[in-house]
Amino acid sequence: MKRALFIVLFFVSAAFGDNLDLLLDKVKKGGEQERQAELARVNRFLKERDNLAALLKNAKAEYESLREKGRGLADQADANDKKNAELYEELKQKSGGLNELFGAFKQRVGEFKAETDDSIVSAQVPARSAEIAALVNLRELPSSDNLERFWAMQLEEIILSGRIERFDSTIIDRTGEKKERSIVRLGAFGAISDGEYYVWKNNAVTASVGQPSGGAQRRARAFENATAAQTVALDPTRGSLLELFSIRPDFWERMTQGGAIGYLILTLGAFGVGLGLWRVFRLWVIDKSVKFQLANIDSPRDDNPLGRALLETKSKESALDLEIGALEQGQGTVKLLAATAPLLGLLGTVVGMIGAFQTITLFGAGDPKLMAGSISLALVTTMQGLIVAVPLLFIHGFLRYRSQTIGDRLESACV
Repeated sequence: MKRALFIVLFFVSAAFGDNLDLLLDKVKKGGEQERQAELARVNRFLKERDNLAALLKNAKAEYESLREKGRGLADQADANDKKNAELYEELKQKSGGLNELFGAFKQRVGEFKAETDDSIVSAQVPARSAEIAALVNLRELPSSDNLERFWAMQLEEIILSGRIERFDSTIIDRTGEKKERSIVRLGAFGAISDGEYYVWKNNAVTASVGQPSGGAQRRARAFENATAAQTVALDPTRGSLLELFSIRPDFWERMTQGGAIGYLILTLGAFGVGLGLWRVFRLWVIDKSVKFQLANIDSPRDDNPLGRALLETKSKESALDLEIGALEQGQGTVKLLAATAPLLGLLGTVVGMIGAFQTITLFGAGDPKLMAGSISLALVTTMQGLIVAVPLLFIHGFLRYRSQTIGDRLESACV
């Protein structure tokens, strides 16, 4: 076997001898290059390791230096705190009674800041806010200049609060948009511009969400343009009363608070008023026709009660009674509705009070808002019943008077 392999290699060497030498030379050169590259990589690694070791050493040295420096700064801070405490005690001892003055000054400055934050005068003198804030943050005893300036600002607030003045300011209208507008300040109570009322809210002149009636707005607009004495409405609560206008329901919103009973009362009232007005109109027409018939008594016509009674030949008394009865048509219905409306209102009151007491039973009386719906039902239905009953009673009385007047005229004419 070995002999056969040797023979094969011999023949291969003989056939490719030159090529094998070249291959061997190439393999030797490739190995040398790889050894050189490996040696270069090892050298770079060793160099980088030495650099990293040097950096680590420097970092440790710097850390130790900073730690020592931090200890020194901590000691210095403790020494400063101790020195500040000693100086504060020394200042406290030397100031004596001035500490009470400083305390009173700080308290009054804080109160004055709260007052000016709620005063619309700040819109006219906006620079004072920074001065007051500086006095509030004052750490040392106030100087004479501080005291004088504070006294001047208080005097200025008193004087300006008693004046009505016009000036330009940035306002926030009811849409939330900022605008530059001329306003008239009503002392410290608020301001008006173009007939609308403005209040001082969140350090800005803001249009009140609730606005008074048109009459008050017309007077406000006239007051802005007045050159002589003029009256104007103002809110002494600086906006609280104006805000009530935004939550006060109008007439129709109030009517809807009566619920189903309220709608029934209003429906009956509308029917009764309509019926009453129709009968008033009919009596007016009948009265006109009767007067015309009286003027032509010898020529009776059947388009009026008197003419029909005169044309009746068999029983004038019976015909007259029928005509008088026709004149009184609808009066009983109007009277019934006038009597029913307050009773329905009373029914709504009872239903509302039952609901209120049920709410109290379930949730207690701690939150009045929970009972507001039932109380509104109790009060609004009574109001609706009276609103319906009063005009119906007047209509019924007028109908009765007119029918009696026409009836008396018929009887007199027939006799």
